[in-house]
Amino acid sequence: MSIQEEGFLSPDISQFIREHRENSEAAFSLAGALNRTAQHLLLTSEAPVDGDGLNATNIAQLLFVRALSNFQGAILMAERGAVVEARTLARTCLETVFALASAVSMQDGFIDRIVANEMGSKSKGANWLLNQPEQTIKIEPAAHSELKSFVDRLKQEAEPTGSFATEEMARNGGLDGLYVLFRQLSSDAAHPLLEALNRYVDDGQGGLRAEILWGPACGADEIEDTVTMACCFLLVGAVTLNMACPAVGVGDQLGAHFDTYKSLPSSASARGKS
Repeated sequence: MSIQEEGFLSPDISQFIREHRENSEAAFSLAGALNRTAQHLLLTSEAPVDGDGLNATNIAQLLFVRALSNFQGAILMAERGAVVEARTLARTCLETVFALASAVSMQDGFIDRIVANEMGSKSKGANWLLNQPEQTIKIEPAAHSELKSFVDRLKQEAEPTGSFATEEMARNGGLDGLYVLFRQLSSDAAHPLLEALNRYVDDGQGGLRAEILWGPACGADEIEDTVTMACCFLLVGAVTLNMACPAVGVGDQLGAHFDTYKSLPSSASARGKS
């Protein structure tokens, strides 16, 4: 079945993968090498677990697992030409790296904040459900009672609640210079705003009317830039985790990856903001 019939799920996508990788060979080469180093760091970095449970460094390791998975997803999407999806996953990777850096920087203070953030989110969700008209959302009596008990317990125990905004995590982790890229990727890919939707529209310069653009050739000119940004985000996350719980030899490898990253023409935009 063709691209027109099955889109990105078509077996024919393999020809676009080859083409996109050839056209952005240097960026994809860095992505592959960095990914192998990150996988090694993931499997060999060690941080002791406290007797009371996970500490901030353990949380940072878990965040690195998520960041690496986001990165790999971004590369899989980019090589297929699914640029909007690749940039959305790159944004998620960056957000996770903000949290990782904040965890390493704040230590116990980070755990307090994310616990309060989670309790605040759950409290808001529970209160929202409890306040919905029955004709909008019907909640079974047992579930209603459980939600009410949860909200009452938070109040009685004065459980800390609050929010922990992405921008604050970036600032706490010393990565506020990269936050502008998070905002950029939010508007041009992750959120269904006009800027993102405009990616699917031909401006009509070659004809009388605008036409919808879609598929692996749409936005192909941004593949290299997207892969390079994703590499930047994972590189920052890997360096941060390796500082907190070093793995033998990884520091030198990351230094070499950074030199390669700086040599890529498409790295200039991210370097200017980091």
